[in-house]
Amino acid sequence: MAITSFYQRDFPTLVLDEKYILREQSLEDTEAFFKYYADPEVCRYILAMIPTNLSEAETEIQYCQNLFKSRQGIFWTIARRDTNQMIGAVGMYMNNFHHRAEISYDMDKQYWGRGIMGRAIRMVCRYAFEQMEVTRIEAVTLKENTQSIRLLKKNGFHYEGMMRNYKYFKGRAFDIEMFSAVPKTKS
Repeated sequence: MAITSFYQRDFPTLVLDEKYILREQSLEDTEAFFKYYADPEVCRYILAMIPTNLSEAETEIQYCQNLFKSRQGIFWTIARRDTNQMIGAVGMYMNNFHHRAEISYDMDKQYWGRGIMGRAIRMVCRYAFEQMEVTRIEAVTLKENTQSIRLLKKNGFHYEGMMRNYKYFKGRAFDIEMFSAVPKTKS
């Protein structure tokens, strides 16, 4: 399936394991998203506006929903299967022309260290390579975000180097570390 035809299908729900699923984000996720995303430790290395109230959190959820509808990307909620409660998110901003994506992720701190995000990243990457014909997935992070760097390396991403002044946020340019993953070649 080509990227262009991928967006014509229904939003895919992916079963991560017996406890968690990856599903489309919904407005019902707003409160859970706002609660965990506002934690200073969760958003410490995120170079994006952090919602300061529920209305701003709802706007962010709608933005992520609209990425799929406008064929610019796809973002899943990581949800508990027993309660359907959002505990995190993982998704990709797409460059459809070049079959390339940039992966992003975040998670409620109380779920850190359980391997959930690693499994979600692997599943999303496999889905992108096999179902969307993505040929490259990029991940960018700040050098100081050693947990994210470790997570990326553990899940098949390769370090490509430092990109100077790559992200601009709050009146300042930031250097980032660039990682990438490509589909495994069949021999």
